Amino acid sequence: MKKYQFITGSVELVDCVKPLWENLNEHHKASSNYFEYRFSNLKFEDRKNKFINDNNVDIKVDLIKDIDKNLYIGYCISTINKELVGEIDSIFIEAEYRKYGFGEELMNRALEWLNSKHLKTKRIVVAEGNEEVLEFYRKYNFYKKSMILEEKL
Repeated sequence: MKKYQFITGSVELVDCVKPLWENLNEHHKASSNYFEYRFSNLKFEDRKNKFINDNNVDIKVDLIKDIDKNLYIGYCISTINKELVGEIDSIFIEAEYRKYGFGEELMNRALEWLNSKHLKTKRIVVAEGNEEVLEFYRKYNFYKKSMILEEKL
């Protein structure tokens, strides 16, 4: 019987996310129709610094660990900025673990935290090419509000 552990914290857990974030970035790169070069240039350290160096952002990190393999298999990073906008910044589950409801558990944990903070709004930004996740987010009452078009370089 497999055993999994949920770990919750803040910036002290961001480094644990690195291999998972890199897998998500590779997924975005492979899925993107127009901006794959952007994902090729993204570096974890830059993303990490956004969370570590911004004193105006409150951050929650949830990790899932496969105890038997001593391996992190999923994560969710949620933030709240000084304007009281909450965001599911990044969420990822390794492919082989997606059938166990871990995505739902991460979303519920993130939303519980965000809902406790009396925010003005909550949002999720979805990368171009990753539109298949929209159905998943609809289950949590997140819908497409607008589209930003950007020149492909």
